[in-house]
Amino acid sequence: MKNIWILASFFIAFNVNAAAKPEHDPTAPRVPPDKIDEAKAMKSPVPATPENIAAGKKLYTGSSTCWTCHGKEGKGDGPVGLTTAVGPRNFTSAEFHDARTCGEMFWVASNGTQGDFSKAGAPSHPDGSGMVAYLKGHESELGLKTTPAVASEEDLWKIVLFERSLGGEVNCD
Repeated sequence: MKNIWILASFFIAFNVNAAAKPEHDPTAPRVPPDKIDEAKAMKSPVPATPENIAAGKKLYTGSSTCWTCHGKEGKGDGPVGLTTAVGPRNFTSAEFHDARTCGEMFWVASNGTQGDFSKAGAPSHPDGSGMVAYLKGHESELGLKTTPAVASEEDLWKIVLFERSLGGEVNCD
């Protein structure tokens, strides 16, 4: 029984510390200046229906394991957040959603950006690759042996729709 309390205390402390870690400025553009207009103009080919948002949540909390950094509720308090140089994005922040378009979110997830999180010895963007490419071939800090995956651009758009829903209104078309 004592071991259960020790383990529970560890996870509580782990998540409190992850939530307290500051994220990158949510209003600062994350797309390079020469790509920002293109990114802002991107529109989701996937309609923001309740079914697609639910499918995005399933991907976010499942096979793509976005939650491990961003937390199950998207607050930037996932357990892997402690291993990052800067706290993960808080997708519930209205300030973030007011400053970003869906296209910018999709562009960053697809291409990476200067200043993404880094795991010791394995920066997420050494060659400009996005989160999906970064995660391929890396064992997660939680010991997940399989690659967190987003199978298609359509799936990634569904994840963006879900992340947008965490900040309020979803308007990606």
